[in-house]
Amino acid sequence: MFVRVKTTPNSPRRSVQVVETLRSGGKVSQKIVRYIGIALDDAQEAKMRAMGNEFIERATADALNKDSLFTVDSIAVRRAGRPARQSMASVAAASSVALTDVEEVSRRVEGPHEVLGHLYDYLRFDHVLGDKRGAGRGAAMLRDLVIARSMVCGSKRACARALEVDYGKTYTTDSLYRLMDGIHERLDDLKRVVFEATASLSGGQVDMMLFDITTLYFESVAVDELRAFGYSKDQKYHCTQVVLALATNEDGLPIGYELFAGNTAEVSTLVKCMQDWAGTLKIDKVSFVADRALCSKANLALLEQHKLSYVVAMPLRRNLKASEQAQILQTQLAVAHEVEGDLLWVREFEWMERRVIVTYSSKRAHKDQADRQALIDKLKLKLGKAQKQSIDPVTGEIKGKDRGANARKLITNSGYLKYIEQTDAGGVFVLDEDKLHSDAAWDGLHAIVTTDRTSSAAQLLTRYRRLWVIEDSFRLMKHNLAIRPIYHFKPERIKAHIGICFLAFALIRHAQQRIKLAQKAMSTEEIRRALHSVQASILEHKKTKAKYRLPSAFSQDATRIYKAFDIKRDLDAGILLE
Repeated sequence: MFVRVKTTPNSPRRSVQVVETLRSGGKVSQKIVRYIGIALDDAQEAKMRAMGNEFIERATADALNKDSLFTVDSIAVRRAGRPARQSMASVAAASSVALTDVEEVSRRVEGPHEVLGHLYDYLRFDHVLGDKRGAGRGAAMLRDLVIARSMVCGSKRACARALEVDYGKTYTTDSLYRLMDGIHERLDDLKRVVFEATASLSGGQVDMMLFDITTLYFESVAVDELRAFGYSKDQKYHCTQVVLALATNEDGLPIGYELFAGNTAEVSTLVKCMQDWAGTLKIDKVSFVADRALCSKANLALLEQHKLSYVVAMPLRRNLKASEQAQILQTQLAVAHEVEGDLLWVREFEWMERRVIVTYSSKRAHKDQADRQALIDKLKLKLGKAQKQSIDPVTGEIKGKDRGANARKLITNSGYLKYIEQTDAGGVFVLDEDKLHSDAAWDGLHAIVTTDRTSSAAQLLTRYRRLWVIEDSFRLMKHNLAIRPIYHFKPERIKAHIGICFLAFALIRHAQQRIKLAQKAMSTEEIRRALHSVQASILEHKKTKAKYRLPSAFSQDATRIYKAFDIKRDLDAGILLE
């Protein structure tokens, strides 16, 4: 087998296929084994070629093991949610059963297990708990739980209920909790398997690592070694939390994750992640991309120590000396670049033998100005209403009885404090016009720091802008997969919960990537709706009690998904034996 790319005259479309050469006598022909998708540029073609080569390697390995995941019979066996069917003389054929002789006893959702179950096995997620012979029932339970988690937002109890009602799989909640204890012991294997699934699309390693952190809260105030109070990105300051660091490639496919105590400083997470991943993940030649919270001298030195190319947002006023800040503000705009539809004015500086690229955007300038004005308006309202004071429209002076003591108690946010000053010992507070003016000078400015000397400024800025992918990944995990709030309280269960959600996240992301390359991009909810619509009625004969399967109608979106995975849907009614 080999990957073939067929082009169309006067068209950018390139059809990527896996084909096999067949010889019959003196004739040679080629048979399409797997249709990968349509590529419109070199980047898409490279990704599809990688998927094709991955398919060939796994198909060859499975053929040697005599357990191919790609044969129709093998796929049919793995279709959890509907038991195997076979002909029996004692059961009347479906064609001879009258409609009045049967009644519907249940309805099963088959799409998720047929598609996501096939992908789960294809990515070798079924090896998380060890080989199939050693993992036994635990591996099947984990497979069902991850598929349910991909489809259902809720607790383990909700997943167990969905598995029983929709998929015909009965697990007790206690059995799922016992499974979590086993998963906790295999979290390193889970991370490795997910990384290998992503890396296999690019020759065994990843090319770009997008890195960011978020917080996950508990409906609890109990504090322990993992749960703690800290800066909450969900604005849940009254709840304990944990800190989740996540890394993906440029397509949003997961690379790895780490979990930290809720009071861990964001800037310190990178060092721990790099130490943990160095022994298990192949990240030798990765282009690292992160936001300004990770920009510190220690982190940049760590990346350089690992010889990683990086593009990190740089907070100019925090990292630069006053003379360096003045140089940036006084330097004239240099070159204009169009980056993803935005016009940016770019200038470059040297900083500690690193390359700093500063950009100005009018769109960003308007946003900075609006944000600052909203903060000032809120400050005036807070002081005026809470202290029953007034602000002189000319001088900006805050007037009122006991204004000094009350104002100092109310102004606890540093975002407010930096814009006010105390004029005398009596405690009169006024807006600091000099501070407002100096802040306005930075409106629209943004900077990145890098050691990359070969890429252009536009290429580096485009690379940095891919961080929206990991922000979208956090939204998927928090909202679509309902990773929080977390209701577990034992550290082992908390870590296992995150691992299960990470596995479900990886499954959904790989499904989206393959559907996008083969057909068109689909959101998580579109995939869920399409797969949930693939159902079958289970009919029972009123007299013989024999059961029959009657498949439902097939939607257009479901058809596209099945075609993307080269799965044939059984649309014929037939006998169902349990």
